[in-house]
Amino acid sequence: MATQEVIDERIGLFRRDLKLLTARDIVNKHVLTGSCCMLADDKYVELRSVVAEKFGLQTAEVVVVGSSRLGFSISPDKRFRHFGEESDIDVAIISDRLFSEIWQEVHRFNENGGYWEIGPFRKYLFQGWIRPDKLPPVHTFALAKEWWEFFKEVTQTNRFGPYKVKAGLYKSWYFLEAYQQRSVTACIEA
Repeated sequence: MATQEVIDERIGLFRRDLKLLTARDIVNKHVLTGSCCMLADDKYVELRSVVAEKFGLQTAEVVVVGSSRLGFSISPDKRFRHFGEESDIDVAIISDRLFSEIWQEVHRFNENGGYWEIGPFRKYLFQGWIRPDKLPPVHTFALAKEWWEFFKEVTQTNRFGPYKVKAGLYKSWYFLEAYQQRSVTACIEA
């Protein structure tokens, strides 16, 4: 875990880069590559491996993003707030295969008369990712239940600290980068 001073230093470097680099370059430099600020390197590799193994993926298809990666948040309502006790470890899974499988299951659920508030799901689907909290409810959609139970178990092991581990699923790197670029662009424009 990084100290407050290390996080402040990372914020300083990020703010400097906001003036010098494009949003895409910032995402690639700070958000998608390099070390994970709030996990030791061995724990970061372990988390990626555990998630990849569960979903039959390559470890490279699993990355940590958000405040646990940076040490601070870049979302508009929490911009530059340090990672803290209430923070989550946000995992991005990038897999066209898994994305298609889940999308097909959601389609089957819907075609067979399943009902849930589909609007929020569609919003993120259009942006190239699936937010598990927008899937049909766990009591009617087994895949959502399995997803939540897996990440609950990962969290409860405390192997990655006392933080909730959660994940989103992206169709491709393009959509993950585009989503992250929106947050960085908002930082540039602030």
